[in-house]
Amino acid sequence: MRRRKYLLLGGGGFIGSAIAEELAPFHEVTIADAVPFKQTVAYLRGITQVDYVQVNAADRSGVLDLGTDYDYIVHAVAILGINKVAQESILTINTNYLSCLYSLELASRQKHLKKFLTFSTSEVYGQYTVSAKETDEFTIGIPETARWCYAASKVLSEHLTYAYHREESIPTIVIRPFNVYGEYRFGNNAISSLVRKALKNEDLLISGTGEQTRVWCYINDFVSGVIHALHSEYEGESFNLGNPNEQCSIKDLAHLIVELTESKSRIIISHSDEPDVKQRTVDISKARSYLAYEPSVSLREGLKKYITWAKKMESNEKMGIPQ
Repeated sequence: MRRRKYLLLGGGGFIGSAIAEELAPFHEVTIADAVPFKQTVAYLRGITQVDYVQVNAADRSGVLDLGTDYDYIVHAVAILGINKVAQESILTINTNYLSCLYSLELASRQKHLKKFLTFSTSEVYGQYTVSAKETDEFTIGIPETARWCYAASKVLSEHLTYAYHREESIPTIVIRPFNVYGEYRFGNNAISSLVRKALKNEDLLISGTGEQTRVWCYINDFVSGVIHALHSEYEGESFNLGNPNEQCSIKDLAHLIVELTESKSRIIISHSDEPDVKQRTVDISKARSYLAYEPSVSLREGLKKYITWAKKMESNEKMGIPQ
């Protein structure tokens, strides 16, 4: 039997590399990313059973040169992060949209494509999102507020994906992630930033009132849902993937992290009026029904795993071990 062939565009990042780690032992996996392999999260994970191609996914010719013999294509390319997208909105919009466009064009050229899967965002649901369902209307903020350009780029990419499904018969799936965290997540997202500062006993500065509510999904639970969606019979569908059982305010999250790290950090509420999503929770009924998706890792358990990993990374850094 021919081994399945997978192409993971953006597969060097947090989510893409976690998917690669699951697939690589059993299938032929190609990762395409914009930076050299040794600068990717996939390299840090120790993934070796993959082919690697350095290519900018917003470069049409580079993407279309990747070949026509894939069974599955996963588009996991994105510029994200509230501060980064606000400061580099043009890059955000171009990268997120064009990489999706060229990935879909590549998908349309495949000889035996079984599924094209792309990642959207829970941000498409807007500022007040209570138990978001896939059929809810999108109500993102105004264009004058730069942070919403990320959500807007993902809305456009979703429309494009559905258009390719209708007009080119591409078997597509859209995943809307809800606050995924875990080992090998870097950057200034809430959990990574709070843990990093707590381990150094630095003050934890919380924007707004600290009452902003999120649901938190551990990476292993999330990847399980993605793999099920990728191999399912469904196409032309979107799925929310998150953990509705782990709802927590940013302030309570900070207190939990201080407890688990045994930190001396102070928690300081800024009461700033920066635009933010006040509440974002998820309904995963569709994923449960279609994909048998059921997240099982509690926030406390997931944070313990993440903190153990973060301590190891910090120790390696102090000893000069390359990260």
